[in-house]
Amino acid sequence: MGWLDFWNQDNSIYVNRRHLEAHYRHLLARVRPLLPQHDFTLLDYGCGDALMADDIAAQGGSVLLYDAAPFRRDVLNRRHVGSDRITVLDDCQLDELAPGSCDVVLMVSVLQYIPRAELPALLGRLAPLLSPSGRLILGDVISPDGSVVKDVSAMLRFAAANGFLVGALFGLVRTTFSQYGLLRRRFGLTAYGKDELVTLLRQSGWQAEVLRHNLGFDDNRWSLAARPA
Repeated sequence: MGWLDFWNQDNSIYVNRRHLEAHYRHLLARVRPLLPQHDFTLLDYGCGDALMADDIAAQGGSVLLYDAAPFRRDVLNRRHVGSDRITVLDDCQLDELAPGSCDVVLMVSVLQYIPRAELPALLGRLAPLLSPSGRLILGDVISPDGSVVKDVSAMLRFAAANGFLVGALFGLVRTTFSQYGLLRRRFGLTAYGKDELVTLLRQSGWQAEVLRHNLGFDDNRWSLAARPA
């Protein structure tokens, strides 16, 4: 089993519903200031549960959701059936998007599951989709000096602030012995230093800047925005 196999089934890394909702509330608050003020199209690449989609659509966005796991896409299709502002894409539909059709491409907590050698090809796939003023936003990037201890500490602080501390304690134990914990120990997570990723993007034809705050709740991680040069 690899990472895609893990996500292509009914499971979650969230300890309970309150954790899931608190995570997306925090994420939405950090993402909103980065969105265009006019009508826009946003591609959420590796979208997972995509609980922000309705709120982004209400702000004037046309939201395209893509996840490589067919199971996740099926769940999202059932949730958003009939929506005229939220569209779930499969691989073929993603490849058929018109050049320049996206004002924002958002990737949150995705890079850690992509092997380092595959990143240039992914950047080359996404760059043509952006409009002339469009931006790629990479959120929750893991730093090389990150660790399980730092992740756990950040989780417990977030849980205490959002009322699910007891659930978090039980959930962390469960996660340690789950398939996720096994895969993390076996494959690890891809990490990037800030200067390293900015340089890599520059070499791939992008201009990038590190954001002041991480989009996620874990301040041991970081985020950036980039445009094709």
